[in-house]
Amino acid sequence: MRFQLASRIGVALIALLVIPAGYAQTLKIATIAPEGSSWMNDMRAGAKAIEKNTEGRVKFKFYGGGVQGNDKQVQRKMRTGQLHGGAFTSGALNKFQKDGDLFSMPMVFNSIDEVRYVRKQMDAEIRRRLEDAGYVNFGFAGAGFAYMMSNQPLVTLDDLKGQKVWIPEGDPIGFAALRALGIAPVIMPVTDVMTGLQTDLLDSVTVPPVGALVFQWHTRLKFITELPIAYVYASLLIDRRAFSKISAEDQRVVREVMEGTYRKFDQNGVHENSEALLALLSNGLQMVKPDTAQFNEWRAIVNASHRQMASEGTFDVALLDQMQGLIKAYRNGTVVESDQ
Repeated sequence: MRFQLASRIGVALIALLVIPAGYAQTLKIATIAPEGSSWMNDMRAGAKAIEKNTEGRVKFKFYGGGVQGNDKQVQRKMRTGQLHGGAFTSGALNKFQKDGDLFSMPMVFNSIDEVRYVRKQMDAEIRRRLEDAGYVNFGFAGAGFAYMMSNQPLVTLDDLKGQKVWIPEGDPIGFAALRALGIAPVIMPVTDVMTGLQTDLLDSVTVPPVGALVFQWHTRLKFITELPIAYVYASLLIDRRAFSKISAEDQRVVREVMEGTYRKFDQNGVHENSEALLALLSNGLQMVKPDTAQFNEWRAIVNASHRQMASEGTFDVALLDQMQGLIKAYRNGTVVESDQ
């Protein structure tokens, strides 16, 4: 009997030594994307491929539709280990690394081509900084430009005065930009915006058309101002502590599959946003053109706000200089391609 017991203990100890740390890991990921959306479907397909290629050692459990709370709540749960990661849009990435929202600053870009040029030169550096801060990521998925959508036509700055303009919770750069324009924004997490529109706590939001459709915000809005306000993108962040429990070989599988998934999102995002804009117009929303002369004034005020925020350390002033230099070079036709 003693021999059998000793044998069983010996086998168990050998198994612990032979089976690598992180032999099986289920990564719990939160997102505000609704169940059944194309994003959720593609992420689940990627997770299924990872589970198959790691022979079940790495699995994903997704919590869609914001059931785990807003960005701040998800981040807190990541710190305590209740969640291992989340999908975050620009405006929230600064909570993980201060430069994470660099490309989404208001009134910086004129076109998607400018965005693509800048991102080609700078994506790798922003991703590296997120990784150094402790968050594994798989690239950025651009959703195109966000536009002002409202219940009253917004053509001039005076039209914005007195409006209950939404700003996402935790977006200091966007908040400062609105304050510089003399607007008192209403801070609210994304998960509460629909309620805000329904109860008249909000009457204006800035959102990509695809977001307005997915979250059904368009049902409470009437006008779209034909002015690209900010470039919007998303990233899946996983706490490095959880990711490090996975074997090196399985980490490579996860990165390969998820980076491929995010490249697909990034390639399709602008087209889907353009289609969503057409869908909004066909659903009755009206497009209004802003006062062009005033736009240059808005941009000058907002860019001065960006510069002030950078000087105060909200984000890296050197990165701001690099981005603005690249934009200037693109507009002047003196572009220089990076080896990245």
